[in-house]
Amino acid sequence: MSKSKIQKSNQEIIYIIAKSKGFVYNGENIFTYADWLAKGFRVIKGERAFSTTHLWTKGINRRKTLQSLFTIDQVVKIYTKELIMV
Repeated sequence: MSKSKIQKSNQEIIYIIAKSKGFVYNGENIFTYADWLAKGFRVIKGERAFSTTHLWTKGINRRKTLQSLFTIDQVVKIYTKELIMV
């Protein structure tokens, strides 16, 4: 009988890190830099990552890569100027 290695999901990994640092994680307040950009936010200049950890990549070739995590307090909404055509 072989023991299979149980792999944690990204959500579980982030939850464990947040809990160890005393931060309340609700699934919507900590994301990677790329995830915040995709949601329309940018990281405030000079902010250091809340934590860095190895997370699973999305796609066919799933592997772990080093990712920086940022909290909702470290990002601001991106406002874009709409071009007015005259």
